[in-house]
Amino acid sequence: MAFHGNIFIKRDIEMQEARRNRQRPVERKDQETQTEGKDKYALVQREFDVYEVWKKVDENKSNNRQPQPIRKDCRPGWKTVRIFVSSTFKDFHQEREILVKEVFAELRRWCEARQLHLIDCDLRWGVPKGTDTELTVRTCLEEIDRCIEYNTAPYFINLTCKRVGLIPLKEDLPASLWKQYDLPFGLSVTEMEIVHAAYRRNNPNAIFLFREDSFLHGVQEKAIKERFIDEEEKAEEKLKVLKEKIKNRFQNGFKTYHCKYIPGENLYVNYSTKEKAVGQGIPKLEVVDKGLFEEVRKFFEERIEFQYPVVKREEANDFVRFKTHHEDFMTSRCRTGNRKDMIIGREDVLKKIDDYINDDTSGYPLLIIGEAGSGKSSIMAKAVSDALEKIESKRQSCAGNRSCDGWKVFFHFVGAVPKSTSLLLILRRLLKELDESVVLPETIQDTAALVRKELSTRSTPTVIFIDALNQIDKETQVESTFWLPEILSSNVHCVVSLITNSEPHIVLQKRYSCSQPDGGSVAQDAKINPENSTPGFKSRPEILVPDLKPRHQFDIMNNYLSHFNKTLDAEQVFLLLDKASAKNPLWLRIACEELRVYGDFRSVNDFIVRIEDGLPELLKQVLKRFEAETDRVLLVATICLLEVSKFGLLETELLEILADKDHLEYGQNNTEESPAQSGGIEKGSRLPYAEWASVYRNLRVFLRPYGNPNEGRLDFYHRTLSKVVQEKYLDKSKSDADYNKKRWWWHKKLAEYYRYCGTYDRKVEEYPHHLLFLEQFSADEEDQKRYSEWLQEFLQDIKAFDRLYDNEFSADLLFYWRESGDKDYVQMCNQYLELSKRIEANPDLTTVDRCKTLEQLSRVMGQGGRYVEALQMAERCLEMLKDPSNEMEKKERDEKLISIYSNIGHIKSIISEEIPVCHEIIGLHKTVIQIIRDNHWENETRFKKLTALQFNKIAYISGEIYRLSRSAESLAQGLENVEEAIKLYAELEDFAHELEAQLTKATLYRDSPEEQLKIYKLTRQKTRQMFGKEHDLMCRLSFNTAIAYEAADDLDNAYKYFRRAYDLGLKVYGPKHSSTEKYRDTICEEKFALIGRSLGHAVD
Repeated sequence: MAFHGNIFIKRDIEMQEARRNRQRPVERKDQETQTEGKDKYALVQREFDVYEVWKKVDENKSNNRQPQPIRKDCRPGWKTVRIFVSSTFKDFHQEREILVKEVFAELRRWCEARQLHLIDCDLRWGVPKGTDTELTVRTCLEEIDRCIEYNTAPYFINLTCKRVGLIPLKEDLPASLWKQYDLPFGLSVTEMEIVHAAYRRNNPNAIFLFREDSFLHGVQEKAIKERFIDEEEKAEEKLKVLKEKIKNRFQNGFKTYHCKYIPGENLYVNYSTKEKAVGQGIPKLEVVDKGLFEEVRKFFEERIEFQYPVVKREEANDFVRFKTHHEDFMTSRCRTGNRKDMIIGREDVLKKIDDYINDDTSGYPLLIIGEAGSGKSSIMAKAVSDALEKIESKRQSCAGNRSCDGWKVFFHFVGAVPKSTSLLLILRRLLKELDESVVLPETIQDTAALVRKELSTRSTPTVIFIDALNQIDKETQVESTFWLPEILSSNVHCVVSLITNSEPHIVLQKRYSCSQPDGGSVAQDAKINPENSTPGFKSRPEILVPDLKPRHQFDIMNNYLSHFNKTLDAEQVFLLLDKASAKNPLWLRIACEELRVYGDFRSVNDFIVRIEDGLPELLKQVLKRFEAETDRVLLVATICLLEVSKFGLLETELLEILADKDHLEYGQNNTEESPAQSGGIEKGSRLPYAEWASVYRNLRVFLRPYGNPNEGRLDFYHRTLSKVVQEKYLDKSKSDADYNKKRWWWHKKLAEYYRYCGTYDRKVEEYPHHLLFLEQFSADEEDQKRYSEWLQEFLQDIKAFDRLYDNEFSADLLFYWRESGDKDYVQMCNQYLELSKRIEANPDLTTVDRCKTLEQLSRVMGQGGRYVEALQMAERCLEMLKDPSNEMEKKERDEKLISIYSNIGHIKSIISEEIPVCHEIIGLHKTVIQIIRDNHWENETRFKKLTALQFNKIAYISGEIYRLSRSAESLAQGLENVEEAIKLYAELEDFAHELEAQLTKATLYRDSPEEQLKIYKLTRQKTRQMFGKEHDLMCRLSFNTAIAYEAADDLDNAYKYFRRAYDLGLKVYGPKHSSTEKYRDTICEEKFALIGRSLGHAVD
């Protein structure tokens, strides 16, 4: 291996070994070795000065961030609030019971009403006996770290009386732990919690309860009194100083309270067997200050309300939320902790990406390819971060010396946040970020075509980053690359990462490397000289993420281990880096983590040799260790549940599901009853947090927040782990039948949970997904029918409907109805008509609420092509709005009328071409214009666009009347209105819609092909100038031009433009789009097929 010959690295290792020999920072020794080495490594004694300890605490310069309200428009839905409970254990049983069973239970209900999940971190329950001091301290402090990560200033409550608790010896904890938290020797574990969570941070979310010790006068039994008094000789002094420090720093954050002892009622409860015994164990205290815990609850309510103010559902912008989630992921991958190691050795790749972005003549997307775990996501995250920083600081020398001020940067990490694998959502996000006013198409094909057009014609400098394109949902794999045009606008640069030789990679490689029909290359067609393009690309626009070089392998290893004060000697370094998989940064990080936690320093060499060479193999080895070190049933259940979930699971959900420990192993019967009825999961019951902390502590290196890091949603850090879980626990390596059978069992577990538990936001994300799987793979027809019925029942729930509805196009809602067996939406319409009756009859709903839901039901029916039912619902909504007794404000009523009239006009134009109906439609559009004028809204941009749209629709419908009746009056009306539309669009500088209106104008001259052709020619010229030739408007112009030539009996020119429409359709819409199919069918008609064959044209 080349590594052995690298003198520079060898010198680094030798220098490190010399330092190690001088310092010998051996981290974890067994007791025997410690005793043997006392003469060389003297143990630190228990002696310490209490005041000196706190002086060292005060000298620390720690983070003092204060929580700030979250911007309302960016608040990403549900979040998680974690409250850490700190106290010594033996003497605070009564208070903890009240906190957990009363205060936190009530606070949890209050939080849920505000879209907040509450987790109370009470680690003293269920901590295994015999747990060593290091593990105890790590567990407590790392749990506080999680509270900090979620809530900035952790929500914290401490209870103190006469005990200080365990004071670790210096040798009890490794040097790295003392250094990591900068904790002086002499603090008890409870004091460490206080210092880390509250004291150093001046934490306003912390509250302290000091119990007076006067109750001890009533305690006669010596054994009971000993539970409340610490034997530590310095306990009294430590407690005095601690209370003084807290009172001085948290003047309004502490409360003193009194208790009284209830003799003869001390009760011992064995929480494993539930057996009770009187006269031993837990003494009973009664809190005298009755309002104490009410004050505690109000304190946390006020602090939580300050940080997480209530935001109405309508105020949250979905696209802004998604962008925030991706920003969080980007930051986590390239700017925090050891994750920065993933970009070591990738400087050349980042330089080439930067060169590509600054190349004004690229014309094609840049592909970043590599194997799983090679660090593509971290590279992409760093590239995004660099681009944003340069643009924000205006330091980038933009292509062609353009200013950075107007640059747009769009980035999307597929699989990083919920719904991020949906191609439709990706493209909609992209369109909305490029132009907030864009009207989003309904179908994936239309959306992809619009994106393709935008990227080929865009005039604003734009950089697009799409990570892990190969993880797009399988249903849309065909379209996953179609949105990319063959030639990008010179203002657009697009960087895409993929797994090497994945299906999208092969498609894109062929598209941008193979010859064009005219024999030229993509680069040549774009007038690009490959030799003068970005160095390293030439004619193939891709970068292969290379294997790590030996120096970079060493840097990653050294950085990771040194963070924990760990080092390897030269032989151990060679043993580790000699493995073939050391070239993969993810494998190397996992291997280093395994070394970090390995406990026997004497056999490190043997352990390194045993580390599996290969990423999947190493992951399986690590999971095997996890099984041995924690509760195997809980561990396996956690990762299997995460694997079959659609969008990860909330920690609160896992705590509730895992509470049913008797039904967590594959093969045990899942019940189909309510959990409360079946004796399974009781509503609100949770796994003891310490048991979960043990599982999480093992798995955390493989888990990451999914989406908003503060929401509490967990998923696998890397998709390779998903594949390993499928093979190891779900039998994917066996037959498909075995694989589906195991998955079915876990899907059933989650389906039953969401049927009775969970918030509606989470039900909508997960419940239909699991029901569809159960229905698809159920062997019994009755089971299939039941799961379909459950799904339809859920889709009728107004809360679920409200969350699945999309004003543009309710793709998920309609998909679920189809998959439930309602292919033509007949049952959907019947059920929603019944739902509308219940809504109208509900006295608790306002007219606003009723109209809103009825209009949504109407639009969904229309989106599903059920226009008769949609019209019926819309007209019922219109009746309610016209009712003079409704309580709506005039402005609100008029805005809703505009929406309803427009919807009715749209539906009627689809279902009927009869002249009387056409006149009704024109009347509706005129009414909309009149409402706008009556309210003096005509100069507001939104209403001005709407007015122009009404004029254009009136013109189009007038043209239809003229076609049917040859009414000169209708033709005149059409021409008058289309001129008004063109005028308004010109004033708005809305050139695309102005050209659309020109198309409408041309159709009005159906009796004059010459005039039509003249308009089409001018419109084509303007379209080509503004948007380029590959634009959907060019497709329609070509098709309409062909129709005009056909009307003039000029079949040769008609064929020419029909063929042009078809060729453009292939590029703009794709081969499966309905418009492309229409164009193909036209040129395949016999009269045009003859012309095509004579010219040697073929049709795919």
